[in-house]
Amino acid sequence: MSIPEYYLIWSNEHRAWWGPNCRGYTTQAHRAGRYTREQAVATCNGANYGWDEDNLPNELPIPESVAMELTWSGGK
Repeated sequence: MSIPEYYLIWSNEHRAWWGPNCRGYTTQAHRAGRYTREQAVATCNGANYGWDEDNLPNELPIPESVAMELTWSGGK
């Protein structure tokens, strides 16, 4: 039995991670909400209406293991 991987949701619009229970935003991955793959994809699909190859999607599901390796640079 494998341990399920959780996802964080990155908001390009807010330049921050979604908070727990889809409430608020944080720039700190360790404070972000954790979602199942299905929850994260459904949430992002609902928020990304009308995006295409010329525009970045508003929201992106990122595996927790990847998100925790990313470092916030503060735009530098």
